[in-house]
Amino acid sequence: MSELKKNKLFIVLMDVVCVLVVSMPFIIMTIMFRPYQRGIYCDDESIRYPYRPDTISHKMMAAITISCSIIIITSGEAYLVYTKRLYSNSDFNQYAVALYKVVGTFLFGACVSQSLTDMAKYTIGRLRPNFMAVCAPVVCDGYMLEINCTGTRLNVTESRLSFYSGHSSFGMYCMLFLALYVQARMASKWARLLRPTIQFFLVAFAIYVGYTRVSDYKHHWSDVVVGLLQGALIAVLTVRYVSDFFKERPPRCQDVENAENEDSERKPSLQIADTDRNNIYPYSRPA
Repeated sequence: MSELKKNKLFIVLMDVVCVLVVSMPFIIMTIMFRPYQRGIYCDDESIRYPYRPDTISHKMMAAITISCSIIIITSGEAYLVYTKRLYSNSDFNQYAVALYKVVGTFLFGACVSQSLTDMAKYTIGRLRPNFMAVCAPVVCDGYMLEINCTGTRLNVTESRLSFYSGHSSFGMYCMLFLALYVQARMASKWARLLRPTIQFFLVAFAIYVGYTRVSDYKHHWSDVVVGLLQGALIAVLTVRYVSDFFKERPPRCQDVENAENEDSERKPSLQIADTDRNNIYPYSRPA
């Protein structure tokens, strides 16, 4: 194996390790941690809303975001590689390399966003607006630190993970990442209005998800606002500092060689000697 291939393999392994490392917080907290046990005031009206099913469930959220990501990224990279507007100096398949870079960047940012979200959820332990309906305590009077809930343990645990909204942060990250991807890749003149139209629906869906979390009494409005801001921030930082969407690409190796060959062909076969450059030849007008 050549030294160049070893370096490329090392880069791929390093990318995989980095994605796994940034995903460890939300994996560990989901499996091993319990949310902070916050006491309640039994007359707190902000946590006494009824229980409602999710308008946008976790499965629906995952299906929509994953489908949009696959369709937009795969079709976008395929078109750019096919039209030779996107290239790589790698010896591997051009389309596979392009997909690897975009998908790897997307997964890295998604893991960062989800880890930050779960860190806040489990360390703060804010109660959801429907906590009392889910908990259904036997006795509740005044301020209670330990509550004897009759609801299922899984639902009660979920009802302590209000801050901040995971639906909002993950949805905004995915949709804004795709919107910025469209901005970078769809640069043709014919897409002058198509590009912002696609971006509008992507971001509008993320905001709509946040609205449903409030109307379903799953989150307080402040949970949704912070989630949307966090997802947007991670998306912008990922695109700006991790991806190469808006960076100038180096010239292709073949193009550089062709340019050098063209320059050599344009050079004259006879060059002026250095000793003749400073010579001044008199100019005489014809008689």
